[in-house]
Formats: sequence, structure tokens, C-alpha cells
Amino acid sequence: MKIYQVLILTIIISCINNIASGQDTFTLETYDGKSLPAQVLHPKNKAHKTLLFINGSTPYDEKGSIGPGWTDQGKIIAQKHEFYTRFINTMVNKGYSVATMAKRSFVYPTELPRPNYTDLSLDIFYFISELKNRGVIRDEKDLIIVGYSEGSLVATKVLAMLKSQLHACILLGSGSIPVNYKDLSVENYYQTDWLKKNKQWSDDQILTEISQKGSLQDSLRNMDENKFETYFKNSKPFGFGYAPWESYYIDKEWPLYNSVPNILYANVPVLICVGENDAAMPPLSARNTYNDLLKNGFKKGALRIIKDEVHQYNKYDVFAIMDTWLKTEFTSTEFTLTNTDSIAIENYRLSKELINTINALSWEGNQEKKVKECYQKALKSKYMDSESWFGLGIRLVADKLYDEAFTAFSEAEDENFIVNFAVLTWMGHLKDLNNQRAEAIKYYHQALAQFPGFPVQHDHWNIYIDKSWIEDRIENPFKGTN
Repeated sequence: MKIYQVLILTIIISCINNIASGQDTFTLETYDGKSLPAQVLHPKNKAHKTLLFINGSTPYDEKGSIGPGWTDQGKIIAQKHEFYTRFINTMVNKGYSVATMAKRSFVYPTELPRPNYTDLSLDIFYFISELKNRGVIRDEKDLIIVGYSEGSLVATKVLAMLKSQLHACILLGSGSIPVNYKDLSVENYYQTDWLKKNKQWSDDQILTEISQKGSLQDSLRNMDENKFETYFKNSKPFGFGYAPWESYYIDKEWPLYNSVPNILYANVPVLICVGENDAAMPPLSARNTYNDLLKNGFKKGALRIIKDEVHQYNKYDVFAIMDTWLKTEFTSTEFTLTNTDSIAIENYRLSKELINTINALSWEGNQEKKVKECYQKALKSKYMDSESWFGLGIRLVADKLYDEAFTAFSEAEDENFIVNFAVLTWMGHLKDLNNQRAEAIKYYHQALAQFPGFPVQHDHWNIYIDKSWIEDRIENPFKGTN
């Protein structure tokens, strides 16, 4: 099966509704009149504190999805973000309320001018005010801001806007010391250690990258947004390129931004947590930020570099580190995994093992016993994602296990799944094969409404699901696979 123009989806490890005893959903009105959806999830027992999570640079919604691009009609192509979703679920399970809101670039993806850091920081500032107005928190002392990746920079800008102190701030990645590429050498380049360790780059290769990024930095300083959008993004200068959602204002500012003055001004406990093998925000950036804080007399900081961890925080350690630091009143990041932690880690391992087994199955069928075994395990798994359910459903169809396939597609159905239109189409196919024509047409209409502008192709059956295919199925029932 080929899915065109689709980013590979990562593993989603839980279902929000199963772990929260309460959920507040509302719409936030921003300083400039935009409407952004928001939510607060509450644990089963009384929360320790409320965590306000700020995700990274990609547009994101409040539910754990990101939007890496959009269709020609300006509709976001959404997909679940594994760490974002896992953060929400894990920290609610650990007894915290978790507040999230959609990024303006997710709700208004094609709008110009694109947001700058001030816009993003003010959105969070207004979100905090709304949390107080709704009684979710009494004041900022009940709140912990957690910024991931670019969100760590936004978090430190928010610190300078607040009149009273937060309970704490956690930065998951920190690349916030100003970078002037003209002044850099191999020795003081923040990515040198990572490039040598993980890519085995030579000094000459690193110097070439420094020079190219310096030219890029100069170019950004000497153009306007229109040139950036119409020429610079598309030209992919020096091979770096830009995602369609990237903001000229942010790309121009982040290398020059220094978070240290804002952290010193806010004077709240700050944990900087970064992976040893983080490529986007290497440990040296975090060390530079932390050391600069220490030089300025800051005594409320902690730095933890997680062994064998990457930017996506694939390990479980980060959750235990944050929880320990908060519950020991900022005195320790040395954690011991609880029994609940160990069970979650083992379930996650088993889920990845199951998903790998499903992905290894043939698309051609003639494996009824194996695919049935995977189906039974999937029903018991808490951590199957939509992509894996969809792939399992197709394989069940190949062995004509239609009832099981319909259940798999039902589990895969999620409006934030990037190929949800194909899921709905297959649900219609199976209703057709069961002579339930009215039900089939209902699913086809839903699929048509969600069609994003790119197809899904099943080469082994010569099936090409696009707008024309779905429209034809509304007129003519699905007759089965070859």
C-alpha cells in the first residue's frame, strides 16, 4: 500500500478519555480576536498541580495532533504527535491536570502575516488568564509551564509577561543562547558534539554548515515576509528548505533570542531537561543556558541530560524526572520507577512489538492464523494507533475476515488521522459487501467530506481511493477485491 504525500505516523500510546475523570473544553479568545480551542484534562483524584503544555514549532491542536501541512483548499492535514499525546496521558495518570490549547497556525494555517514569538507568548498569557477566570487555577502559583522544543522558548517569553510567580517552569530542550554564526568555530558550535558523535562529521564538514547557516542568517535579516514566502521557502537555499508553516519572523528571531534574562527576571524554579542525542536542541545548548544562569547567581535551576534520549523523548525517563523534581520541591531529578511506571513501559514495549509484527505481515492475504492472532492482541492493547489499526484492517480484508476488519477500521477512525477518508471508505466497502447499501453510502459521504486532496493506493488490489473513487462508490456498490 502506498500513501502519497503522507508523513509516517508515530506510535500513539493511549486514549485520553480512558485516563481522565474530567475534561473542560472551551474556546479561547486571543488579544487580536482569534478563536483557539483549548482543553483541561483532570486526573481521577485531586490534581497536585496544573501543567500547561506548549508543544513545538509544527502547528498543533489542543488534542495531541500536529499539522505538518495543508491541502490546496487550506485544510490542515493532521496527524497524532506521539510525544504530545504521551505527555498528556502520562502526566494526567501521575495526578496532574494538563491544560493544552491549539496553536494559531493550526487553526489559521494559511494566514499572513505568520505568527511571531510575541503572538505565541500572548496566546499562552491569555490562556493562563482564562484558566484563572474558569477556576481551573486560583493563581499562577498553581501552575507549571512545560515547553517542548520551540515551546521551551515560548515558555521563557511567557515568564517575563506574568506579574506573579509560577509554581515552576520545565524546559524540554533549550537552544536559547544567541547564535551569531560569524563568531562560531568548530569548538564552540552548539551542534559539533552531536554531529561528530552521530554523523561522524569532520571539522571541514562542520565549518561548511556553519558558513551556510551564517549566509542563511544574513539573508533572513535582509528580506521581507513576501520574499520569504514566495521565493526563499521554495528555493531551499543550501539544501535546508522550509516547511510550509514556518514563520519568517520566528526563523529570523530564534537564533538571536536569549532566554536567560527572562528566567532571571521571573525567578521561578526551572528544570532544563534534554536528551543526550537530541539533534534539534543538543545538550550543549542546554548546558550553555544553565551555566549562564549559574554565572548570574540563579539558584533555582536544575539540568538533567537523559542518557540515550533523543529530541522526541522516546524513553519514559522524562516523565519520572519531571514528576520527581516537582514532588521533591525541586530538590532532585533522581527517580525510581513505580510499579505503574513499569507496567506502562512494558505495555508500550509490547505495543511496539505488536505493531512491528502487523507491519511485517503481507498485504496479499493467506495468513489467516497470524492476522487473527494480531487482531486478538490488538483488542487487548491500550496503545494501538489509527495507522496500525488501518493496516491491520486491510490485512484482515485480504483474508476475507470482514467482521474483524470492520472492527479494526472502527478503531482506526479518527478525524485527526491523516487518511481517515480511506478508513471511512473501507467501512463503506464492508457495508456494501454485507448488502447494507444505505449504511455504505453514509460512510462514503463522510469519506468524501474528509477527502484531503491526495489518494491512498492499494497496489495489490489495483485500488486507488481518491475523490472519483468515492463518488463512484456512492453511485455503484463495492464488489470486492481481486
